[in-house]
Amino acid sequence: MRTEEECLGCFLRQALATARLAGADEEGQARVVTEIERLLPQLDLTSSPPENAVAVYGKIAEISGVPDPFAEVKARSTRFALGLRDEVRARISGSGDPFYAAIRYAIAANIIDYGIQRPFDALYTLQTCLDQQLALDEYERFRAAITRSAGARVLYLADNCGEIVFDGLLVEQLQRLGCRVTMAVRGEAILNDATIEDASACGLDSRCPVIGSGIGCPGTPLAKCSEELRQAFAQAEVIVSKGQGNYETLSAVASPLFFLLTVKCPVVASRISTEHGLDPERITGRGEMILLQG
Repeated sequence: MRTEEECLGCFLRQALATARLAGADEEGQARVVTEIERLLPQLDLTSSPPENAVAVYGKIAEISGVPDPFAEVKARSTRFALGLRDEVRARISGSGDPFYAAIRYAIAANIIDYGIQRPFDALYTLQTCLDQQLALDEYERFRAAITRSAGARVLYLADNCGEIVFDGLLVEQLQRLGCRVTMAVRGEAILNDATIEDASACGLDSRCPVIGSGIGCPGTPLAKCSEELRQAFAQAEVIVSKGQGNYETLSAVASPLFFLLTVKCPVVASRISTEHGLDPERITGRGEMILLQG
């Protein structure tokens, strides 16, 4: 998915918010904004927004001197999610279809995203997700793909901190169905995306193997990822892709992909609506939940 003109304004808003998060004073914030304004015309618009975000956030880190301004945000998200995990696990177990319930919680948790700079109520979204219809729901195709062969190899491409706690609950259900799951996270810190250290803090590395992408990109541009991830991707019988960043980098890839996300951006909403011939009022980027086969 290419970078649209609307994405450039979003990068600028993210830059200012990140500079503030990094503790920059007004002069530092102004410098960050000025430098990002100079950088934007140099970005390759044929590349995906997550790929261009690498340069944007690299510049912010260089100017601010803070390599991971989202560190506390990530830790807070993890504490929030861990505080809900037992309750959500019990709700999943008590549902009529625990696998489907776990999927819905995992999708709803994708609302925990500090890169979008829009106010969403994560707690409300999680509390009500079983009562909300998915805007696109290809669950039957997903279940069929998962159960097509015994011991299916599943690569689970994770996204954000906090969210990965609920991904872990879906991994539990996948394993109950006999799947062999490997989870992939970011290779370096960027935004509030999860790294191997963040997965370990949630105990996910004791649930399944966890590998890094090899890069600090808030998506999965395969050509730039580690050989380990590319091999896992090629060998997987089913690939679970969480979040907008992974959708933006993988939507054109021909693989056994299923995209699980909440849509929080009008550009992504328009892309999904156009690709699937949907009424644009159905998916607008206001947090609609999606389960979509690639």
